[in-house]
Amino acid sequence: MLNTLTRTMGNWHIIGVVSISMAVILLHSCEAHNDPEDYVIMHSCIRKAYGLEPLCWDRKLAEVAQDWANQRKDCQMIHNNCSYGENMAMGPNLSGLWATQMWIDEKRDYDYDKNECLNGKMCGHYTQVVWANSKKIGCGRVQCDNGHSYIIVCNYDPPGNYVGEKPY
Repeated sequence: MLNTLTRTMGNWHIIGVVSISMAVILLHSCEAHNDPEDYVIMHSCIRKAYGLEPLCWDRKLAEVAQDWANQRKDCQMIHNNCSYGENMAMGPNLSGLWATQMWIDEKRDYDYDKNECLNGKMCGHYTQVVWANSKKIGCGRVQCDNGHSYIIVCNYDPPGNYVGEKPY
């Protein structure tokens, strides 16, 4: 019943969570925020709206993510073929808070009932953020060789986004 109620009221919950997430971002100073708790708090806000457990920071995942980010200093968005779930983002002065918010914003392009992205849209980052079975997260960030953009990599364990399975 809770899942039905959550899906029914989901859009209102999401609006509230996104508003809270944006308030958290705006309350921080203009400096980039990339501490582990920044990633965990942003992920946990949206997960809480669905009654999901918060993610825990994992140093091993963070090391794998940082290593891959370091290899992507050319700013090419190429995914690592590791055994973890992975989200990537790239942009000028990109912080962990903003990258996570971008992934959460993909919710508008996800149709839960059909369990698919809207035609021509991307929503896989969002579904990884809210994948119920994922328990741990670790992220890395590096400035690209172009001098103004950053690339962020987050790894999730266990991974998500299995074909035919809903995230929650």
